[in-house]
Amino acid sequence: MKNILIKLLTDERGQALPVVLIVLVMGGLMISPLLDHMSTGLNATKMHEQKLVELYSDDSAIDHAYWRLLYESGFANAMTPESPTVNYSTNINGRDVSVTITRLSGLGETGGLDLYADYVIPAGHILEFKVTVISDDHCNFAYDTEAYSAGVHLPTTSGNITYYLHNNPTPPTADTDAQTNLPMDETQPTATNFYNYDQNWDLDPGRKIEQSLGGPDGLELKEYQNWQTTPYASDIHIQGTLLINLWAAPDGFNYDNEGDFWVFLRDYDPVSGTYTEIVNGNYHIGGGEWSGDWHEATSEGKYQIIATDGNTEIEALIALGFGYLTIISFTH
Repeated sequence: MKNILIKLLTDERGQALPVVLIVLVMGGLMISPLLDHMSTGLNATKMHEQKLVELYSDDSAIDHAYWRLLYESGFANAMTPESPTVNYSTNINGRDVSVTITRLSGLGETGGLDLYADYVIPAGHILEFKVTVISDDHCNFAYDTEAYSAGVHLPTTSGNITYYLHNNPTPPTADTDAQTNLPMDETQPTATNFYNYDQNWDLDPGRKIEQSLGGPDGLELKEYQNWQTTPYASDIHIQGTLLINLWAAPDGFNYDNEGDFWVFLRDYDPVSGTYTEIVNGNYHIGGGEWSGDWHEATSEGKYQIIATDGNTEIEALIALGFGYLTIISFTH
């Protein structure tokens, strides 16, 4: 009996069969859920890749809209207060993406500076841009630096012109007293330092303009600031909606302060010394609608862009200035 037990314990023949059977049973139980998991993973990867293609396509369409707003002649100007939306489609990565661009209302409560003009300035005359303040004691204005690139964009029958507002000298190199008849031309500001342009009256950077009855004539220098072009060599026909970009701050730079300023564009004849008003408009900075710093008062500087391929959608809110574009928000 002892020999029989020893033989059974030491003989390995047939012992692997139960192990194999156990492995086969366990494998059979595991293979189905494993294949299901692999299938789910592959499908998830495919869906993720598909979603990325959709997002990349929509994002590229947003970039395409940026380019059109910045560089395509007449594209931004086509969106007027009466017809503020443009729709178009573009094919990206083999997908048709629909793009909707909407010109939003101006940053001010009155809808911004929407000034339409149809006027011919004769050769030898000068275009003047003048600013006055009509409420809240005074406003401060910033210009002639890279950060505060203020100016006037004119649509003309021979092409668009952007005049940038400068101090004297330009680019500014130090504080100056307030001056009349400052220059405006097509040279974009390059200064990085922001100086005080009325050191004879206060210590704050920029130009302070005190409240008046509005003007444009019969005012003290404290109550206005004006800029002028050089005399035109030939007639210039202004026709269309003017874009005016100014950086302003109401009395005291406080969040709850508000203020109103008035702008005038005039034709000046240096021979006779007479002015002819072309167009004017006022702008309101409401209390609580700005951040306590410089407020960019531009009538056409805010756009909503929506790009969708039918499955995904990206929305961008941007500010458009003279030659630059800033992204305010970006969501999908």
